[in-house]
Amino acid sequence: MLCEKCKKRTATVFYNENINGKTRAYSLCGECAAKLREKGDLQDITSMIGTFADPFSELHDNLFGGFFGLPTQMSVPAEKKCGTCGCSYSDIARDGRVGCAECYTVFSNELSRMIQSVHGTTTHTGKIPARHRAQQERARKLENLKKSMKDAITNEDFERAAALRDEIRQMESEGTKKEEE
Repeated sequence: MLCEKCKKRTATVFYNENINGKTRAYSLCGECAAKLREKGDLQDITSMIGTFADPFSELHDNLFGGFFGLPTQMSVPAEKKCGTCGCSYSDIARDGRVGCAECYTVFSNELSRMIQSVHGTTTHTGKIPARHRAQQERARKLENLKKSMKDAITNEDFERAAALRDEIRQMESEGTKKEEE
């Protein structure tokens, strides 16, 4: 994914802001993000995370450091990794490639957000290979017939519902015959 600002380098900084209910997502390269941070257009909250996590960290360090001579250590949660290939989400974001098929399951939430931001949707709407087109059209027609039958039943048009039921049964029996061959 390219940087939204310069459109030259790979985006490595993903920033979401919500101001008065208006959400804006940025995908920036490191250089453009640094420039925006310097201008004050992009807020850097990484320095504040430590104080939010433990507002008494200085007190702990002073207190326990004085008694035991050991400062407290803040625990950082381990980054989630794929059990099959060992790839992390930061690796995927950096390289632009998924490590293995299992990564799609492990990072499903993160990847769906990324795909949504790049493509605008997470459902495939492109071309279908010719060998699958007839099968998919048949499935779509069968689904539409079932929906029409439910509507006919709801509207108490039982004659039309019976005709649609018979057509659905015929299509389903033709499908099983083709699968047996």
